[in-house]
Amino acid sequence: TETVFQWPGLGLLFISSIQGVDVPVIAAYLLLIGLLYVTINLVVDLLCVWADPRLRRR
Repeated sequence: TETVFQWPGLGLLFISSIQGVDVPVIAAYLLLIGLLYVTINLVVDLLCVWADPRLRRR
């Protein structure tokens, strides 16, 4: 959507910070992406346990 709608976003910020060697922005971006990945996986795992009773412990 950054290219289609011309909205500056995290992708453009990340690329420009790599080109400008802005280490704190790169680190913050990677931390944010990692936290989002872990959070989404946790939510999906909880939804799977909720939806499938066979996965629940006794």
